[in-house]
Amino acid sequence: MTPKKDTWYIPASIMQLADGTTMVKPGRAILRARAARTAALTGVSRHVLHNLAECGYIRRCQPSPEGTCYYPGEVEAFIRRTEEEPGFWNQVRIRAYLRGETIKESKSSS
Repeated sequence: MTPKKDTWYIPASIMQLADGTTMVKPGRAILRARAARTAALTGVSRHVLHNLAECGYIRRCQPSPEGTCYYPGEVEAFIRRTEEEPGFWNQVRIRAYLRGETIKESKSSS
């Protein structure tokens, strides 16, 4: 069985120009990988990935019924955020994480 290749996602923005035409501007390519691959790339277990997505800290998508994909760059950015904010895991966030609840982040608590 050959290993599956990573999937790169290229978001696009659509802009209406003054002359009535439309311009599609491609964004930067973003790596999207299955849960096992994301776990291998980031060192974060699939269980933790699931919980972080449930809380809204990282995004996930389900392109097919058989698999869930995550964005390894977002996981790495989240890890950096927790390193830069020593008090990131306060009681509210810990409780939400353990319950799998989404919490609304305010500008002052981020």
